[in-house]
Amino acid sequence: IQAHPHPVQKPHPPIVVGGMSPSGLRRAARYGNGWYGFALDLDATRHALEGLRAAEQRFDRSAALGRLEITVTPAGAVDADAARAYQALGVDRLVLLNPGRNADDQIRFVEKAGRELVAASRSRCSSRSRPPKRLEPRAR
Repeated sequence: IQAHPHPVQKPHPPIVVGGMSPSGLRRAARYGNGWYGFALDLDATRHALEGLRAAEQRFDRSAALGRLEITVTPAGAVDADAARAYQALGVDRLVLLNPGRNADDQIRFVEKAGRELVAASRSRCSSRSRPPKRLEPRAR
């Protein structure tokens, strides 16, 4: 693919690869800075991560790529316990799917998810000497 203007970021913006097929997992493991899974429950996420780890062992992965960051859009609603379960599997970031059909529903979804997940994150920080992995997206 040719893109103009070229990215300013050096060496390039992070490459995030999606896909659950063996070839998709292989491409992510060999060439990606990250992997993205859409509409995955915990079992499907676990299965995909096992495939990614196997692909990382089987195929050469440049050390320059760093650790493969994992992003998942969960299937269904996510509460603090579910977010922690994804985190325990090795998921770095959750992208929540907003089920709202109108603006009011969408705002309620964002407010509820934000309240629950931020409160859970804060309560864990206050009970530990070091903060947990972040549950919200990180700016790059």
